[in-house]
Amino acid sequence: MFFEVISLKILGLAKTSTVDYPSKLVSTIFLGGCNFDCEYCHNRALIKPEDRAPSISEEELISFLQSRKNIIEGLCITGGEATIWGEKLINLVRKIKTELGKDFLIKLDTNGSNSEFLQSYVKEFDYIAMDFKTINYKRYLNFSDEIIKESLDILKNSNVSYEIRITMYPPYINEADFESMAEVLKGINKVFLQEYKSVEFGSQETYSLSILEKFKDILIKNGIDAEIR
Repeated sequence: MFFEVISLKILGLAKTSTVDYPSKLVSTIFLGGCNFDCEYCHNRALIKPEDRAPSISEEELISFLQSRKNIIEGLCITGGEATIWGEKLINLVRKIKTELGKDFLIKLDTNGSNSEFLQSYVKEFDYIAMDFKTINYKRYLNFSDEIIKESLDILKNSNVSYEIRITMYPPYINEADFESMAEVLKGINKVFLQEYKSVEFGSQETYSLSILEKFKDILIKNGIDAEIR
């Protein structure tokens, strides 16, 4: 499920971020293209970007990172869905590590839809954040639940630091699903529950903090370190 194009598209750059990598100061790049179309996506322009959308070359990115290597500690790669770029993404990661050094941290944000990619390349990253969107991917996103579970298992069995993020979007996550979601997530080290804030193109329904606390308690009861953020 990789893009067959000449080069990957870096369509955005946040020069400095304190929130994209735990306890680290990093830059963040946004790659174009995504194989999901989530109702609440805040980066909808990246799902199917226009061919003529302004982009940053890999050389420009590396030059920028070198100019800030005494300020930032690493890079967060997000999207869109970065893993759809397959080996092109890994080639970029390796170039960055070569030019900036092995201690320069690289974090991957992913929707978990490319378990094959994670199986092959999980060790290329210093930190991975995976979104867990619903207990029923087939119904809401027309995607395989089993592939998502495979990705969770790969992270659980790796030695790479990771977290699972759950955006509490009511149409995708029902209160009745909390127990079954916790069952799927057993063995996961860290889960962050993220409040959904209504957007124009998504549902106007939101969960109260008390509902998020209820889900957090269920996760903790199942041995999962969970927080709300």
